[in-house]
Amino acid sequence: MKMGYKVEYRTFVFETDRYFPSCHASTVCRTAEGGYLCAWFGGSGESNRDVSIWVARSDDGLTFGEPQKIRAVDEAHWNPVLDAGDGGGYALYFKVSTSPRDWATMVCFSDDGATWSKPRELVPGDFSGGRGPVKNPILHYNGMLIAPRSLESDTAWTVENDVSFDGGKTWLPTKPVDYVYDDVMAAAFRDKKQNGIIQPTLWADGDGVHMLMRSTWGAVYRSDSNGGLEWSPAYRTDLPNNNSGICAAVNKGALALCYNPVGSNWGARTPLVTEFSYDGGRTFGGRITLEDGPGEFSYPTLIADGEGFAVSYTWKRKNIVFARIKAESDG
Repeated sequence: MKMGYKVEYRTFVFETDRYFPSCHASTVCRTAEGGYLCAWFGGSGESNRDVSIWVARSDDGLTFGEPQKIRAVDEAHWNPVLDAGDGGGYALYFKVSTSPRDWATMVCFSDDGATWSKPRELVPGDFSGGRGPVKNPILHYNGMLIAPRSLESDTAWTVENDVSFDGGKTWLPTKPVDYVYDDVMAAAFRDKKQNGIIQPTLWADGDGVHMLMRSTWGAVYRSDSNGGLEWSPAYRTDLPNNNSGICAAVNKGALALCYNPVGSNWGARTPLVTEFSYDGGRTFGGRITLEDGPGEFSYPTLIADGEGFAVSYTWKRKNIVFARIKAESDG
């Protein structure tokens, strides 16, 4: 049965301008008690040395407590990813460095979402550009963790995954995802500018594992896998993309996708919408508009949430919005 959805509740996560002038790239997960954790990076501005990771907890899904600052090194902090472990407790992954080209991945842990361990390097000595998740939740699949990963050089962006078979203690990289070459790519590569696909968002269904990816080519790209290790070449979908982050999640047969439906490279990051698919992501509809005013509304993280979904996203680089999307049967 198809479901209708609506925004049940929306709130800012913290008091604007109280802690920092700029923030971005939020992540959210559900707590064991039915609340939520939300994290983001904040400071004077993206890539600046003072930018740190911040984490806030909500016990009721309505209001969030005082955010806690987490800092690992004297470098810019980026793109946190929260993960609720299968055996309890939480992991927080994030990047550090002055540029995405030189990222290293850090991780810290918490039993309760309030007190966090000292951050450590996820893969000691890694110089690959940042192992582990770069954005969006880790997929727990058939006893394996799949961390959506991408690498950014000056000219090429590529997607791969890191996988763990021991609950996140050790990680192995998969092969980079190839792509189906087309006329749009040919024209872009002739310009010799930054090109590629990054920041995959993952989901699993009866047909295997799937990813949708941000691209520089005006559309969302997709790849599919039987078991999460070998992936098909990425191919162009009908979904527009503005070269900004996207996020997908599955709840009771409904695949939800939160994104900016703008089909131009570095296009506007407004509006921000959520759409729904009941055929494995081949078609989407039932659009809910979360934001449609001037400004930047971007980088959503979407998770399944009981009868619907929860989402966090950047609000004009000044705050983080948390919203709950409730399902309603349409018969």
